[in-house]
Amino acid sequence: MALPKLNNDQPTYEMVVPSTKSKVKYRPFLVKEQKNLLIAMESKDSKQILNTMLACLESCVEGVNANDLATFDVDYMFTQVRAKSVGETSSIVTKCGKCEHDNTVTIDLTDIKMEANVKDTVVKLTDEISVKMKFPTYKDIMGNDTIFGEDVRAIDVMLETVIASMHSIQTPDENFILKDEPREEIENFMNSLTNDQLEKINEFVQAMPTLRHEKEYTCEACGQSNVLELRGFQDFF
Repeated sequence: MALPKLNNDQPTYEMVVPSTKSKVKYRPFLVKEQKNLLIAMESKDSKQILNTMLACLESCVEGVNANDLATFDVDYMFTQVRAKSVGETSSIVTKCGKCEHDNTVTIDLTDIKMEANVKDTVVKLTDEISVKMKFPTYKDIMGNDTIFGEDVRAIDVMLETVIASMHSIQTPDENFILKDEPREEIENFMNSLTNDQLEKINEFVQAMPTLRHEKEYTCEACGQSNVLELRGFQDFF
């Protein structure tokens, strides 16, 4: 006979999806999900970690397709699920700005806020050409070998992130959806931009919502007052 599976009642919580402002219900991790996350974290493989996070969200949050969520949606929602599953605090080791002593700082995950100063989604480059922007998903990011490649240059990451955030190019006569265009055509378009035009597009990317938190602490070794600034999901764990 097979052993019985426990049908434990799981507490249910509500949170708001940052990009859509819609409310969703979620439950904490089960042991199988926690185990998968630990295995992924130990691998230190960015793609494996992200794929496990996405699978975990789909299991724990009702009615979501994680591949359709903006990257910052995933970051925020995973942090909320993790807080209810493992604990509402996270310990971060950080160096003192004066003596470089390692200090352990405890962060309350329930205090984390989304910081956003989103620009207009349409960036006008000339009188006749505009770019419509979008919030990229982790599916967009993980499908890009340049971003996850070895010895990748910062400029390449920036350019690929910009491309992943572009939905379409608009002219008075046509609307070119980038996911339907050949890679060579997209690269030709990017290479034709001036620095000022690229900066206009990148302003949208830089202003996208992100997890942000500041925590003041006093160095246990020298007594120096410090401020720990965390930005983005990976800084919190």
